[in-house]
Amino acid sequence: MKRSSQLHVGYLVQQFPPEVGAGPARVTEMARRWQEAGARVTVVTGLPGRAIPGRAYGSGDPAYRGKLFMEEEWEGIRVLRSWLYPTTRPGFSRTVLNNVSFMATSAAHALARLGRTDVLIASSPPLFPHVAGAAVARMRGIPLVLEVRDLWPDYLVGMGMLKEGHRATRALFGLERRLLTRADHVVAVTGSFRRRIIAKGVAPERVDVIPNGVDVELYFPSDEPPPLPTLARHNGEFVAGYLGTFGAGQQLSTLVDAAAILQREDPSIRIVLAGDGLDRERVSSRAESLGVGNLAIHPPIPKDRTRAFYNRCDVCLVPLAPIPVFQETIPSKIFEVMACERPVLASLSGEGKDIVERSGGGVVAPPGDARGIADALHALKRMAPEERASLGRRGREFVAREYAREALADRYLDILADVAARPRGASSHSRRQS
Repeated sequence: MKRSSQLHVGYLVQQFPPEVGAGPARVTEMARRWQEAGARVTVVTGLPGRAIPGRAYGSGDPAYRGKLFMEEEWEGIRVLRSWLYPTTRPGFSRTVLNNVSFMATSAAHALARLGRTDVLIASSPPLFPHVAGAAVARMRGIPLVLEVRDLWPDYLVGMGMLKEGHRATRALFGLERRLLTRADHVVAVTGSFRRRIIAKGVAPERVDVIPNGVDVELYFPSDEPPPLPTLARHNGEFVAGYLGTFGAGQQLSTLVDAAAILQREDPSIRIVLAGDGLDRERVSSRAESLGVGNLAIHPPIPKDRTRAFYNRCDVCLVPLAPIPVFQETIPSKIFEVMACERPVLASLSGEGKDIVERSGGGVVAPPGDARGIADALHALKRMAPEERASLGRRGREFVAREYAREALADRYLDILADVAARPRGASSHSRRQS
């Protein structure tokens, strides 16, 4: 390995614990591993404000209220936090204000207090941390790695929030292309993203894939008490659980519709949803309007209770909206569920579908298809317990072999060390790609 005990990595990302989600989990688990390997990590992030267990979405954490800039240590990781405009209600303009305010304050904070850094990662979504990262890297002379966890401009067009061909849309894609092509390196989380990034003009040898994975020492089969009362089974009930974001990308109204179908056909199949997001109110309203009694909706739970959530479900749900660009993502909860030896019911297509089918750890239904989800749950319930257990075992074996976070973090650190040592503007040699 080319890891250096002297490497200091800056990681600019908008969300970080105590907020929960795929982004915060990726950053913390990568940073822990890198520090164990001898590197230092400084995270530049926002004051906690969105998905915080036990608090309303966007309400923030009282411990950080009234702060503009602050420095703290989070589980051994140095963290620089910056104020950002709070988003307590849905709305595109409020979200943009939230993102733009973080872009400005994080760049100012990093320039003032980041210190000498060997390489800087700027992580999206949204796109604005890439802008902040590019400004900091240029002013400090630091090599820049852009991490692409979501193709944000493409999503805005796919969801109809921006019109294809509009002047503003062209300007946004032009900014994205400029940022990607001028970065020293790009790290994508899926092979589909890598292909899109190359199509945007980035040289193939400058784009690597480091997918979201799972720490198999944190996620494993266990017999912990259920973190929610609705996860307790009574009289032969079959529980299907979803844990995560309530957003447009998940389209959880489809799960509500599936619950309504099951209520008519087999009400012993219950669906439990836990999480928060801009679509939570809409999902709750749909459940109330349909009068589904076999569905429960809960606030987000702490990260240290997610393993217990998965293990208390007979099957775990991973849905995506039936929008083409969303099918290029791979929800990280797939890996967490499989590591817990629980069967996955994935309502998606594309790369995520390929992973579930290749793993042998679950079944797939078409995205946005409530009838297909209900039929798959019927079939999973009819399976013998031993057959479902076999799905779970195959899933854990698969993620431990191909998606263990420790191995992915080591690969990522090698890339960072290579970028830090590279003459500015030079390209790396081609690597093994996903």
